[in-house]
Amino acid sequence: MSEQQMSSHDSDLRISPEDAFALAKSGEAVILDVVSSTSYATMHEAIAGAIRIPPEELADRVDELPKSKTIITYCT
Repeated sequence: MSEQQMSSHDSDLRISPEDAFALAKSGEAVILDVVSSTSYATMHEAIAGAIRIPPEELADRVDELPKSKTIITYCT
């Protein structure tokens, strides 16, 4: 993935699932699952190794996220 594709200035940055998993596997990134609690309870399959923080809890739990890694968010 090029530096330009991962620019933090891009407000609509997208990454393929393959690239996301490769970055997470390499240790450069973590996957943050922000699916709502309601959706998660009724239809969501967890992503192995993802950090799970529902959007309604994110502000209170942001300190749980690593500051030295790229955060790749996932939501359905």
